[in-house]
Amino acid sequence: MKQQTFEPVTDAVVLREAMDMMAIGNVAVHRAQATNRALGIPNYYSIGGHVVSDRDIDNKNITSKP
Repeated sequence: MKQQTFEPVTDAVVLREAMDMMAIGNVAVHRAQATNRALGIPNYYSIGGHVVSDRDIDNKNITSKP
């Protein structure tokens, strides 16, 4: 399926509102991830097209250190 093109935002007010919403969303995500870590619940990410949890990432870093 071909991706539709989009026009860049030229209205400064709309751009500011979008950036504010993104900032609020980022704060919410970081808080949720911190809560998950505190409760021992893994967070999942897509890295290079593969779904991995932060536990997988931490375990690889621990086992790969010399």
